[in-house]
Amino acid sequence: MTHRQPFDVAIVGGGIAGLSVALRLPEHLRVALFTKGQFGESNTRYAQGGLAVALGEDDSPELHYQDTLAAGAGLCDEEAVRILVEQAPAAVRWLIQMGVQFDRVHPGEDAYATSDGLLLGREGAHCRWRVLHAGGDATGAEIERALMVALHARPSVVLYEETFVTDLLLQGGDCVGVKALDRTGEAFTILAHSTVLANGGAGGLWLHTSNPSGATADGVALAWKAGAAVTDLEFMQFHPTVLVCNGESHLISEAVRGEGAYLRNHAGERFMERYSSQLELAPRDVVARAILSEMLTEEVQCQYLDLRHLPAEKMHARFPTISAICREYGLDLASDLLPIAPAAHYCMGGVMVDAHGQTTVPGLYAVGEVSCTGVHGANRLASNSLLEGLVYGIQIADELSHAPTVRRQQVERQNTQFISLQLPLTTESSSGSSDELTTGTVRKELQQFMWKYVSLCRDQAGLVEALQQVRTLRERLTEKTKSGRDRLETCNMLLVAELVIVAALERQESRGSHWRQDYPEAHEKLASQHYAFQPLRNHPQGLLQPIEESIHHV
Repeated sequence: MTHRQPFDVAIVGGGIAGLSVALRLPEHLRVALFTKGQFGESNTRYAQGGLAVALGEDDSPELHYQDTLAAGAGLCDEEAVRILVEQAPAAVRWLIQMGVQFDRVHPGEDAYATSDGLLLGREGAHCRWRVLHAGGDATGAEIERALMVALHARPSVVLYEETFVTDLLLQGGDCVGVKALDRTGEAFTILAHSTVLANGGAGGLWLHTSNPSGATADGVALAWKAGAAVTDLEFMQFHPTVLVCNGESHLISEAVRGEGAYLRNHAGERFMERYSSQLELAPRDVVARAILSEMLTEEVQCQYLDLRHLPAEKMHARFPTISAICREYGLDLASDLLPIAPAAHYCMGGVMVDAHGQTTVPGLYAVGEVSCTGVHGANRLASNSLLEGLVYGIQIADELSHAPTVRRQQVERQNTQFISLQLPLTTESSSGSSDELTTGTVRKELQQFMWKYVSLCRDQAGLVEALQQVRTLRERLTEKTKSGRDRLETCNMLLVAELVIVAALERQESRGSHWRQDYPEAHEKLASQHYAFQPLRNHPQGLLQPIEESIHHV
């Protein structure tokens, strides 16, 4: 079934990135918004940390810029970072106009705040107090709430809830809409002058993750199948502090360490002084590897976060969500040592885009975690993720407002090596093997070997083993499973896992979140070098093999 009247813009994803695009677009444009789950179920909703913006009297966009570059370990796109930090104040004011209620300082309270009373927090690798929060540790939930209310008041936006986008429509090489399955499993097609991918990241590829279950890399898979280039996929950020209790994982915000919490090992030592002069506020990749190192040394499954030296009443008030989660497991946030370990958190790479969000496929845009603007480099600065979705969502909307049907010139990226890979004919099984596996089993095995071989510590042998296993899993995925959402999600996960592994094999150095035991140092010549992959079709085995390389300098 095809909806005959085309939309001006189709948006896939309902977090801060997608909603910022939808709400910033002028109301005379017809917009279709797709959410895979229920409206409001997104990575944004679960973001405990805040939104970084230089609003303090002792702060500036230049300082924010320098902190972002430092965290990115030599791979940030400087133009993209400039856009992020310089447009951040105005973007945040727009967000407040949309109804978001950030925390404000109470009369007489001794706290860092803006001149108009917005409370400022500090997180790892920030040199200033510049992080806005809402509800203490419920920033994402408040942003999602406010933007949902605003969207419901927009009759120009048609919401397709619990609808899974399966493919992008192409015509003459341009993206002209989407194919989707509604909540009943019925297929339909939407035509659109412009399509925006805003459907999150890939945390679900790993056994331990802070992401909700819907983070199955669908956006990267959609873009790849449509012929778009992807880049920097080797850089997956592992959040240092995820509460691990009874087999469950729950994020503990960076802001907890920003308030002064310590990291301790099982011997009771505050160990970060051995790894960084910034101690607990070092960049996330440094802290995550330090925790892992202590875990391996002590042969244990966790380390500890310690708030016992901090004012208990203040900590419970500052972090009500985390406090409640701790109570569910019989822990007190302020008086107990909290068992923590790293977990897959945020994908710095994604669909390659320019400063306006345009991909290498005309008519197709990407924003938020699914995209790669180059803002985050090899390691994202804390609380820049919500900001990127907001700022670049506004960028795309303003671009489409002026010329929603104009096709931009070819997207280019400085210091990028483009590698063409054979695109599988299908992301579904083609073997009919007698040793078939269900989607549930495939996912579990995929997550286990991605965690074992493609997480915080990598090497050639492990990556090659992971590559072989992902290809074997694709062959063994049972054809008896109906081709519904579960199977399609699993196929997306297998495809993107293979891309991540190929990217990790290509970068033969350690940088940011990508750490290889066989190449433990950063290579000076790779300080600004990016690897981008673009698909070639019609390979009978459906394997991703490098067949052509070229250096593209702008």
